[in-house]
Amino acid sequence: MKRIGLFGGTFNPVHLGHLRAAEEIRESFQLDPVIFIPASDPPHKKKEEILDAHLRAEMLRLAIAGNPFFSLSEVELKRPGKSYSVETIGHFRRHFGAEVHLFFILGLDAFLEVTTWKEYVVLFDLCHFIIMTRPGFEKKFSRTHLPVELAKNFCYDSRKKEYRYR
Repeated sequence: MKRIGLFGGTFNPVHLGHLRAAEEIRESFQLDPVIFIPASDPPHKKKEEILDAHLRAEMLRLAIAGNPFFSLSEVELKRPGKSYSVETIGHFRRHFGAEVHLFFILGLDAFLEVTTWKEYVVLFDLCHFIIMTRPGFEKKFSRTHLPVELAKNFCYDSRKKEYRYR
């Protein structure tokens, strides 16, 4: 069964950490491809703090150009209004169908706010989650930091240093 990574984020700007993390996750989870999805108008960020969405997308396009396993989706750039993950992941679920495993890649900082997202519960029916940490951040994290409704279904695999929702 095909396994596709969906790497959403602001990418303000894209940097080597994004690319290295995506490659390591791709290899670890046997994903093909990893689709980068720059947020057009993220609801949890102040607009004046981020670069123009089309500029961020173009930088991302240039950054991933040399990797045949990476691609860019402008689905959020083409949609008016705020960029909601449930709409984006829903788009990919409809596009690829139920026979494809979708893996939503995002940072732990974003995941810890997931209960504030629009229709976040639906996301768990649409895809699997791959949660990344930054060096040193996992030492500050424990299950007690998770929203109560997620903590009981969450595990930490210290061998791979990523978090997974079960």
